[in-house]
Amino acid sequence: MISGIYKLVDGSLVQKLRFDNISNNLANVSTTAFKRDIISFNQIPTMDYFSETDFQPGPITYTGNKLDLALVDHGFFKIRTPRGIRYTRDGSFALNAEGVLVTHRGDTVLGEQGPVRIEGSDISIKVDGEIVVDGQTAGKIAVVDFENRGALRKEGHSYFRYTGEGKGEAPAARVEIRQNYLERSNVNPTEEMIKMLEAYRAFESTQKAIQCIDEITRRLVNDAALLQ
Repeated sequence: MISGIYKLVDGSLVQKLRFDNISNNLANVSTTAFKRDIISFNQIPTMDYFSETDFQPGPITYTGNKLDLALVDHGFFKIRTPRGIRYTRDGSFALNAEGVLVTHRGDTVLGEQGPVRIEGSDISIKVDGEIVVDGQTAGKIAVVDFENRGALRKEGHSYFRYTGEGKGEAPAARVEIRQNYLERSNVNPTEEMIKMLEAYRAFESTQKAIQCIDEITRRLVNDAALLQ
């Protein structure tokens, strides 16, 4: 009976883990280019699980900001940060005081030849990432991808860090950039709410089962004491 409680406790922890993961996904439903996390269990109710990121592109929406860029297909913008090179699909960019293209955190957006500097008012960014300023080519946005996206780890603020062996990155096979657009989160709120309700009900059921076993155990102990 005690072993049954241990299994039920494990089951409760599994559902709590699922609940926390779903809550995090829902909390980021409005985060630009956020990628939802998926938890898979090798065997329930054990805690033997693994987590992976769903890299499916999210919907894109029009913003009207000429420095907002959305990646329609797979791929990542390459960013230089104080911690090293990072990757993101959040294309809400701006120009700093030196005219360098940066993220909303002030980190440098890299082009194929290094940092992108824009001096001019008429800015057009083509589908392949080529930047045209006042009719003159000013560089090309670097868009890279990874054969093993599972080696990418989230760092917050829609940044990813590559943790695999070697360089890992390669120019994206297909680049399609939309100027004046941003990619939204790929979280489906309705789907996540259904999963959250399922996790909550499963957690409730295991808690009731634990209480039932605890009550039976208490009665057995009391009855045994009376028989002595």
